[in-house]
Amino acid sequence: MLLVVAAAAGSARVETGRVVWVADGDTITVRIGAAKEKIRLVGIDTPELDDARPAWRDLAYQARDYARSRLLGRTVALEPDPLCRNRDKYGRLLRYVALDDGTDVNEEMIRRGYARVFTRFPFARTKRYESVEDDARKARRGRWWLTAHSD
Repeated sequence: MLLVVAAAAGSARVETGRVVWVADGDTITVRIGAAKEKIRLVGIDTPELDDARPAWRDLAYQARDYARSRLLGRTVALEPDPLCRNRDKYGRLLRYVALDDGTDVNEEMIRRGYARVFTRFPFARTKRYESVEDDARKARRGRWWLTAHSD
């Protein structure tokens, strides 16, 4: 089922697609109809898989593995953000990703401490995500435990 949401420059559709690859904690590939699209999860940033710091690299792999366990092979809803461009500078679609039960995967990655809120560019769910990040930080989950215990 396709839903319609208002966007800043007209209207944009919430599309559905099947996740065919999870590159890392914030980038996935989804088959939408006959096309495959790389998707960058809006509003989050996870550690890089090639980070030179072993603890951060380990966290990057944990984030990727968690995202794979939640997303790979599943049909997801892809919602554009009314404040964001459609694509980033790498050509990836910028989207919120939701499971069929309504779970906001972007938010879930923050809640579990795998991601931080990425505020470099404005997005509509900033306040909500910052609140979730604050809870994760206070509970020292994931990256927040690592931050508290690294040099």
